[in-house]
Amino acid sequence: MARRGPALLLQLWCVVVLSLSMVLSRKADIILFGGDIITMEDGDLSRDQGKARPLEAVAIAGETIQAVGTLDEVFRHAGPKTQTVYLSQQTLMPGFIEPHTHPIWGARMLKQYTSIGLANFSSYEEIRSVMVNRINELAATPNSNGWGAFFGWDPELISDLPALNADVLDGFSDTIPIFVQGRTGHIAWANHAALRAANITKTTESPPGGKIEKDRDNNPTGKLLGSPAIEAVHNQMPPLEPHTFARGLEDQWRSYASAGFTTVTELYHQPDPGLDEVLRRSTDADDFPLRLALYKYVQAVRDVDCTDCADGDAGGIGEYSSRLWETGIKLIADGSPHSGTAAIREPYLYTPLTETLGFPDPPGYGILNLETRALFETVRRYHRQGKKVSIHAHGERANDQVLNVHEQVLSELPYQDNRHRIDHLGLITEEQIERAGKLNVTLSFFIDHLRFYAKVYKTNIFGDRVNRWTPLSLATKNNITWTIHQDIPASPGDPTPFANMKTAITRCTRDDPTTPYGPEYRVSIHEALKSYTVNAAWQLHLEDKVGSIQVGKKADLVVLSENPYRVDPFDLERIRIVETFVDGRRNKLARLKTVKGTDLHVLDSP
Repeated sequence: MARRGPALLLQLWCVVVLSLSMVLSRKADIILFGGDIITMEDGDLSRDQGKARPLEAVAIAGETIQAVGTLDEVFRHAGPKTQTVYLSQQTLMPGFIEPHTHPIWGARMLKQYTSIGLANFSSYEEIRSVMVNRINELAATPNSNGWGAFFGWDPELISDLPALNADVLDGFSDTIPIFVQGRTGHIAWANHAALRAANITKTTESPPGGKIEKDRDNNPTGKLLGSPAIEAVHNQMPPLEPHTFARGLEDQWRSYASAGFTTVTELYHQPDPGLDEVLRRSTDADDFPLRLALYKYVQAVRDVDCTDCADGDAGGIGEYSSRLWETGIKLIADGSPHSGTAAIREPYLYTPLTETLGFPDPPGYGILNLETRALFETVRRYHRQGKKVSIHAHGERANDQVLNVHEQVLSELPYQDNRHRIDHLGLITEEQIERAGKLNVTLSFFIDHLRFYAKVYKTNIFGDRVNRWTPLSLATKNNITWTIHQDIPASPGDPTPFANMKTAITRCTRDDPTTPYGPEYRVSIHEALKSYTVNAAWQLHLEDKVGSIQVGKKADLVVLSENPYRVDPFDLERIRIVETFVDGRRNKLARLKTVKGTDLHVLDSP
C-alpha cells in the first residue's frame, strides 16, 4: 500500500484538476445585471449611498454563484444558452435567513385552530361572534368529536377582551371541548369538557416545565402555563389529517418566500412520524422555495433518567437533504412576558390588564421551567455530541441560569464551536451579554415585541424596564455575532423582515415614530441586514454556503424593489420583494418578460 500511495494521490489530484477545469469552463445558466448588487461581504461599498463600486452583474452556474463583478468580467461566462436577466434597476442581495420562527407549528395551528388574533379582528364582539359560530357548527354536526380550538387571544392589542377561565368558556358550551391559546403559545385556557378530555382533575400534578393552575380548593381553573401543560390538552384534540397539514405547509412556504426568505429555521420541531413524512414530501417538491433548518424541542432530563437519548437522536428528521435537516436542540428556560412567566428579577406590575392576561398572583417574578441540574446535564450531553443547543430565555433570572450552565459545561468540556444560542433575550443585562461573549454563546433577539407591545409593556407590565428590552447595540459592543427574529406565529401578522429591521434601527412602535424606547440600543441598517444574512448563516453553520453573494456559494438570492441602504429607516416596509432564488432556481414570484427580438429577459415587479 505504501508504494501505491503516491499513485493514488496523483489520481486524486488529476480528478480535482479535471473537475475544477470543468467548473471554470462551464458557461453560466443565468446572468443578472442592471441593478444594485449588495453582496454582504466585508469591503462591499454598495451600502455607501451610491458610491461607485464595480459590481454590475452576477453569474449563476447550476446551484452556485459563478462570478461577481463588472459586466465585462461576468459576461465572459455567457454562452449560447445563458439566460440574461435585466434587474430593472432593482436591488440584488443574498436571500434572507429567518433564524427563529415556526412554519411547522404555524401550519398546524392555522389548520387545527380558528384564528382570533389581531390580524383579523379588533374587538371582543367580533371574536365572540366567530367563537359562537364555530361552536354552533360543531353542535350541528352529530358525532363530530370536534373541538372549539382558537388561537391568537391577545388582550394587549385587543383591549376589551375579558379574563378567561373554564367557567367563562363553559358559557360558550359545557359539552363541546373548548381550547383557547394565547398569541405567544405560552398560555392557554380550557373549558371543563376539554379538561375532562385530558383527564385533568384536582389530583393532577403540573408537568415539569409547565403549570396547571388550581383554585383554593385545588380544582383546575382552566388556565395552563408553559408548553408541557398546554400540550397535555392540545394532544387530546383530533389529529391533523396529513393532506390538511400538507396544505398548511404550502401556505407557510409561500408566505416566507414572498417575504424574501430563502432559509427559515423552525425552533419547535416535535417529531411525529406521520407528519414528518408529509414534511419530507413537501420539501422534496420541485417548487419548494426554501431551505428549512430544524431545532428539535426536548425537555431537560437528568442523565440518570435519560433512557432513550444515548445518541441524542431519538426520532426526528436528521440530515434529510440540503433543503431539510435537523441543526440543533431546543430547550425552554422560562415563559413569556405576555403571561407573566418570563423569569425576571424585579416583579411585574400589577394592573387590570395583567389580571386579564392571566398573570400569576402578585408579586410575580415569572417561572424557571427547568431544574438547573437537569438543564446542565442536558446541555452537556448535546454539547459533547457536537450539537447546537438553543435555549429560550427572556428574563434576567433565566439568562443567569442558562449562562451558569454554559460556564459549567465549558469548565468540564472544551469549546468546540457548537454555536450554542440564547433566544429572545427580552431583559438580558449588559453584564449577561458580556458573559455570553466570553463564552462564545451567540444571541438571537426578539426585537419585534417593541413594534407591537412597547407602550403596553411600559404602562402595564414592566414600567421603564421596557427601555432596555433586547439591547442590540450591546451585543455589537461585545463582538457577538447576533441576529433578530420574529417568532411567527407567536408574533402578530405575517413574516415581515423589513418591519423587524425597522424596529431594530428605530426602536419605535408601529403607531408612534417619534418615541424610541431605549434609543441607545439602536443599530444601523447594515447591522440589521447582517443579522438576516451573514450572521444568521453563521449561527446555522452555513457561512460557507449561503448568507452572502460570493463565488462558490449557493445562489440563494432576493431581488428587492429598492436598495435598503438608500431608504429612510422609517420607510423600510415600503420595499417590496420582487423575486427569490434558491440553488439558482427562480421561485417565480415575479414576471420574467422577454424583450422582443432579443435574448434579453426583464425581471418585472410582481
